[in-house]
Amino acid sequence: MSGNLVQARAAYAGGDYNLALTHLNHLLTAEGGADEAVICLLGQTLAKLGMGTEAAEFFQHAAGLGSADSFSHFCRAARLYADNGRDDDALICSMRAHQIQPEDPDNLFLLIKLLQRSRDTAVVEQLKYQLIASEKSEHLELALELVGANRWDVRSLILLRKLRKLHPKNMVYRNAVVSLAREFCDYDVLDEEDSLISPAKWQGRSEWVAQETPHDIIHWCDNESFNRLARNSETIGPLSPTVTAQRHARKHVWGEKIRIGYLSADFFDAHATMRLLGNVLIGHDPERFDVTLFCHTPPRLTASPAANAARQHWGRIVDLNGLTDAQAAAKIRDRNIDILIDLKGHTAHSRVTILNHGAAPVQATWLGFPGSVVDIDLDYVIGDAIVIPDSSKPFYREKFCRLPESYQPNDPETRALPLPVNRADLGLPEKAFVFASFNAAAKISRRTIALWARILVQTPNAVLWLMCTSQAMQINVSRRFEQLGVAPDRLVFTAAAAYTDHIARLQAADLALDTFPCNGHTTTSDKLWAGLPVVTVKGRNFASRVSESLLRAAELEELAADNDDNFVALAVQLATDSQRLAAIRQALDGNRFQAPLFDSERFCRHLETAYEMMAQRAKSGKRPDHFDVPALPSRTEPFRSRT
Repeated sequence: MSGNLVQARAAYAGGDYNLALTHLNHLLTAEGGADEAVICLLGQTLAKLGMGTEAAEFFQHAAGLGSADSFSHFCRAARLYADNGRDDDALICSMRAHQIQPEDPDNLFLLIKLLQRSRDTAVVEQLKYQLIASEKSEHLELALELVGANRWDVRSLILLRKLRKLHPKNMVYRNAVVSLAREFCDYDVLDEEDSLISPAKWQGRSEWVAQETPHDIIHWCDNESFNRLARNSETIGPLSPTVTAQRHARKHVWGEKIRIGYLSADFFDAHATMRLLGNVLIGHDPERFDVTLFCHTPPRLTASPAANAARQHWGRIVDLNGLTDAQAAAKIRDRNIDILIDLKGHTAHSRVTILNHGAAPVQATWLGFPGSVVDIDLDYVIGDAIVIPDSSKPFYREKFCRLPESYQPNDPETRALPLPVNRADLGLPEKAFVFASFNAAAKISRRTIALWARILVQTPNAVLWLMCTSQAMQINVSRRFEQLGVAPDRLVFTAAAAYTDHIARLQAADLALDTFPCNGHTTTSDKLWAGLPVVTVKGRNFASRVSESLLRAAELEELAADNDDNFVALAVQLATDSQRLAAIRQALDGNRFQAPLFDSERFCRHLETAYEMMAQRAKSGKRPDHFDVPALPSRTEPFRSRT
């Protein structure tokens, strides 16, 4: 080692960077040039002197020598270039470092930040999940920004669990972990979270409950006093108390017809909402009602000629895409809409905040969200006496408009009713009793799986056929069943299917088991349409009462048990009493075409009466109030033939 290098290092260690630089300059001009050690010390010295760009150049040069330290040299050069505004050079060095050690989290973090600045989104997409391997908060927070809480990818849950442990007091991370754990049926994570904060303790802290989303809380809590406190939303703020009064005071001209507006992102034929609502929209009396669909459906879902053709039957369509909430509300007012019905509530892709801009003299929520739509300027919630009984009134800002049979419409005209599929083709045992559930994974709560396990333990010849969309879900569900005494070979997993195929396969099951506290909604009516009886438990909030409402409208109230124990007993009894089950299936087969559940024409007339009652009250200057729609006389003949 030369004397100049020894002196340079001593000067550097002593903080005399100018003297260190003098010695290093002698080495640079010496015969034979500088080696890696000299070049790196030069880089360090220049960095200390505030000459970041020059320092980066020396580290980049050292990295190019190909030594074992090339990775660290490229990383230093990349950081210095980035700190000094030389992003292109920083990106080159960071990418070279990534080629040497692709798993290094610090360089990966810098590389992604540089790619974001250069707007190279394609490479960011390729790299973003690699950040989840890091243990550093800033890395994981960037990963969350890029990945989000993706309910289709279990890596999102891994990411959020890491952030949760790093920030144990952050309830946003806690809520996200719990929400995703439900999506992936990760009951071990849910148990762990309960050990950290028990449900009772959680419910005792209103400020914690307020940080849950209204949609998430209904998957585990059926207490309406807590449901109404959940209001976490990126787009919805507190509702000013003057908003409703200002809307009601605005001058409005009523016409001979009642002008109805429906607001939704679901106006395309493949969406479940339209399998419920489509025939009602078509059935509105054009002599008494003028119907407009205020549509914020993503254009990609309606671009095909077939999708566009299906929409034309539902009513006049006004596109709200690209408009602000205030602009959208103004466009609705320009149409002089009398009654505006939001069909989304607190669900994905909602634009319910449009209603906070005074869009119509009467505003109501219906069908999309099973509960009160907090912080939204609404006059009514449309339901029925099962889902919103009198006992629920204190927990709703909205007044109750209760339809006489069920709040849920069903389209019997376009809904497929194909021939059943052979069990063998579905992977089902031919001689076993087949319980089924095709409800969303997030609804398969720990309470639900415990009840199902009790049923399976008491029916050894039965299997449970259920929909799990990923291997992670199947592993988690199987593990919990095994812990509860049910062998994995008693479970038959299946994936989602096209709607016609889904209705066909449902007919291969013997009995459907509901989920709690959030019932099947469209999935329950799908099963009943396919002739598959559904057993449920009477609930304590809207989301947990839906199946009871549908069963009543199908004239099968006996399938709604009073409590969990009776639910288990009823399911076991039906699985072991073939005559009783056959009688129920026969009754359902007849009721489908005469009972109210699938009678869309009858439903439409009741809904129109509801609109007339709302309009009459508003015209007379009365404030909204609770009311019940009277029922039409019962049918004595089927409303449609089977063909």
